[in-house]
Amino acid sequence: MALFNLGSTTPQYMEQPLFDAAIFRFYCLRHQYEDFQSFWHAKKVGSSGAEIRLVDSLFAQAVNYTKDEHLKAQLSQACLEIEKYWNLKFGSSPEALSVFSSIKSQAEEALLKSEAQTQEVNARSTQCPLNPDTRVDSCMRNLYRYEMQISQSNSVSFDIQTKIHFFLSGLNESLSSSFKYSGSVLKVLEQDSYIQNEDTTWGRWTLFRDSTGYSDVWVVRIKNGKAEVVKALSKLNQDTYELDESIRGIHFDSEIFKAIDKTQISAFENSEFNLSPPSYFQMLSMLNAIGVGVFERR
Repeated sequence: MALFNLGSTTPQYMEQPLFDAAIFRFYCLRHQYEDFQSFWHAKKVGSSGAEIRLVDSLFAQAVNYTKDEHLKAQLSQACLEIEKYWNLKFGSSPEALSVFSSIKSQAEEALLKSEAQTQEVNARSTQCPLNPDTRVDSCMRNLYRYEMQISQSNSVSFDIQTKIHFFLSGLNESLSSSFKYSGSVLKVLEQDSYIQNEDTTWGRWTLFRDSTGYSDVWVVRIKNGKAEVVKALSKLNQDTYELDESIRGIHFDSEIFKAIDKTQISAFENSEFNLSPPSYFQMLSMLNAIGVGVFERR
């Protein structure tokens, strides 16, 4: 391949398409580890039977670029920047990886196109990029661009049970505030309140049903001081939930406005600690990325 070895025409600097593809391929292993530190310092058994660092498979990409003195540092920095963005937004679950795989596929497609162009115009392979110091920033800009294009591939979808799993994950009523709604107890789960942006807050509420003895779970969007139920989960028995993804309006009274205020205050407090978004919001983000459009008001 032209970017790897053309004898005397071997490029001195790793070009952007190969840089991106190398980073995205490596980051696809992230979901196998609990946190970034475990991922970055992980070891594996190589083909020789000896134990080697996982990250060495990434740094091996730099062998052909002996004069590219900042390449290893930039590979490391790019991985950390992706972690700060992707893991905070989508998490590190296998489902988040399935979404990220679309990023990797787009980067590999861009690499193939770049290699084809280089083979057609050999002179290009001897040229240094205009500014190799911008590779990390360019990698992140390409990631954002590829993320916007995920919905066009139709390569990722989530079944009902997967969505239910995320919408219920970490459910804990121990830290909650109680209000009244239609004669029942409504609880705002304070630790689940989350700020999407300056206009929109999300929360997870539960509503006890006397008729069944179970509580429904509501994923609630608050915008312009008004709340609506975006996802509703009804408990049918001890182990089974039913998911309703239609938008539900909420009857507003003084108690509901108190619940809204409590959700917004809790979301603001949570944001001060820079907490990762709760699992239900990670699923909402993944659904939005694949084109479901849950962040759009319908």
